[in-house]
Amino acid sequence: MDENELEQQVVKFLQKTPHFFAQHLDLLDNLVIPHAQKGSLSLVEMQLERQREQIKTLQAELAIFQNLAHQEQDIFFALMPLQKKLACAETLEQGVDVLNQWAKKFDLQQVKLLLFRDKWQGEQIGENYWLDRKGFEWIRLERFGLRRFYLGELSNREKSLLFFLDELPVGSVACCLLGVKPNQHQANGILLFSARDTQHFYNGQDTAFLSHLVNIVELHLHRWLFACEKE
Repeated sequence: MDENELEQQVVKFLQKTPHFFAQHLDLLDNLVIPHAQKGSLSLVEMQLERQREQIKTLQAELAIFQNLAHQEQDIFFALMPLQKKLACAETLEQGVDVLNQWAKKFDLQQVKLLLFRDKWQGEQIGENYWLDRKGFEWIRLERFGLRRFYLGELSNREKSLLFFLDELPVGSVACCLLGVKPNQHQANGILLFSARDTQHFYNGQDTAFLSHLVNIVELHLHRWLFACEKE
């Protein structure tokens, strides 16, 4: 039995035996989990840390919508129905499905959410969600510059990296970098909208709506990927 099979068996056992640690309190007290910033945490501390992260996510989500409600009411009301459905999505697949259903109302072809392997982990995440950073880097340098968004057409070479054959032809795209921090340009993924019409997305379009949409998707993305880790 290899390490992965053993790990899966342990996970299944703990899922089926929720009272295991209650019956082994000495193990609960001594179990230590590595943590990138804090060195190591007990199991209880790790649970509290997870809960704090979830609270921070909810607070950030609330702050985004409070700002929208006060500053840009049109965008706020336009995004509310989508936000409600995204909040109900429990997995990455469900979240992407919600985005695609929403996008079709605007005559868009497809929504894709692609992740960089050097930023995320998850054996349960399908291969269709991964994107090669080295391959994308020359697209970022050519199309984005210092911006977070690229709107317009793509070359055939660029399309071959971002789309499967059965997703073509593609006329124009809105490509949004995810997880970009101030003064940094290394994203942890991209949110990609495609349209058949070559003029649907074009350079110079206002990106205020996209910016708010990306912020919302980023908040849910962490929750969806955490759900993948638990599978």
